[in-house]
Amino acid sequence: MKKLIVAVIFVVLSPCAFAYQDYVAGKITNLTAVPSGIMIMVDSGVPGNCSNSPYGWMLISQSDTAMVSTVLAIWIAGKRDVTVYTSNTTNNGERCAVSQLDPAN
Repeated sequence: MKKLIVAVIFVVLSPCAFAYQDYVAGKITNLTAVPSGIMIMVDSGVPGNCSNSPYGWMLISQSDTAMVSTVLAIWIAGKRDVTVYTSNTTNNGERCAVSQLDPAN
């Protein structure tokens, strides 16, 4: 019984990936390019303010060249741990807009 309680506590408190109202931490699992920018998926889903985003895609606008360059560089390097901050605005009501991308060490 003690092992079960310890296992439950470990799973509940595990720091692997968390999603909050306006940010999510985890690993980038997928990346695609669209005319309006780069879209990413994170293994821990989307933040609460992006719950209407189809399939969990989050858009980094083409005009945000520093974030686009950063996400492409960490994707190529294989270092995919990130914290993604989002605004509650979407691209035509379809995708969650990324406002900041924080790559982990």
